[in-house]
Amino acid sequence: MAFLSRLRSMFSDAPASLESVEPAPDIELLDDGFASGTRLVRWSAVTRVTTYKIDLVTIDCICLRFDLDDDPPLELTEESNGFNVFMDVLVEQFPTMPPDWYATVMQPPFERNEAVLFDRRLACGGQDER
Repeated sequence: MAFLSRLRSMFSDAPASLESVEPAPDIELLDDGFASGTRLVRWSAVTRVTTYKIDLVTIDCICLRFDLDDDPPLELTEESNGFNVFMDVLVEQFPTMPPDWYATVMQPPFERNEAVLFDRRLACGGQDER
């Protein structure tokens, strides 16, 4: 069980059925994208990347949302194994992303702090090129 899931279960007043949440799927880097659970994402299919934080009362959980060309959005959390390595590759794949995005979304604590990190239309000068 992921660290944040264990913490949540220790401090949660929620019914037991809500405490047995599945752990976050691992993130695996691929040659042309990444995999999370059963989802495969090509870097070229990413149209927008957003970050935000979830307030878990005693701690925060940083998340990433990927909007994709022809698939439903995919959300990742820092609870996933491989997230730290993934963050480094993410900035390489989308060089217009602020390199300090993680530190920025962390402050102030317990606020959502949602921010767009990458938008293909803006990165292409307003043109949605594939």
